[in-house]
Formats: sequence, C-alpha cells, structure tokens
Amino acid sequence: MHPPLNLDLPEPEWIGLCRAEVSRGKTISQVARECGMPRSSLSMLLSGDYPAQSLDLVTRKYGQRIVQIYRDAIICPHLHRTIPSDECRAHAAAPMTTSHPEMLRQWRACRRCPQNPLSKEASE
Repeated sequence: MHPPLNLDLPEPEWIGLCRAEVSRGKTISQVARECGMPRSSLSMLLSGDYPAQSLDLVTRKYGQRIVQIYRDAIICPHLHRTIPSDECRAHAAAPMTTSHPEMLRQWRACRRCPQNPLSKEASE
C-alpha cells in the first residue's frame, strides 16, 4: 500500500456534497446507497484514508451521479465545470450555429456527450 499523497489539492466538489449530506444527519450508509457506491469506499473518501493515488477513477465512476443527485447539476465534459441541469438542457437543445465558433464547438460536444439529456429522453 502506497502512502497517501499530500499534494494539498482542493477536494472534489462531489466529495464535499457527500460530506454535506452526512453533516445534515444522513448516515454514510444512506449516502452510499443513494449514490450506488460501496459504503466502505465512501467512508474512506470522507475520512481522507482512500488508498488510491488518484481520485480520477472514482470521480469518473461516481462523481457525475453524486452531483446530479445532490445539486441537480451536470459535470460538463466540454466546459470542464459543473453546470445546472437546465443549462445543460439548453446547450443540448440549441440549434447549430456557424457564426460563433465556440457555440459550434459546444453544439458538437453536446451531440457526442453521453450525458446529453435529449438523447436520454429519446431512448426512454
């Protein structure tokens, strides 16, 4: 087992959201069940004892779901930040434009995005 890295990196937003739910009175087991995460993993994440050298894998696996559950938001892979669900829906529903390069890049990214709310609605 490797010693934990002490890089003084900011805590990912989704861990803070889990921590806030626990501080509101939910148990770690309840929060883990809501997120679909093993209780022991969440416990180690909240206590700072998670054994992985990086949180990239666990962030990819659970971060999006946690942000969506507790903030009604999406981690936009194109913008590299959290945006409200209605803003995500507006980007996804926007018509293609050729006059603004950044808006065209956003439009293209939304078409390929696995989190596109419009493609999820069509498949239901």
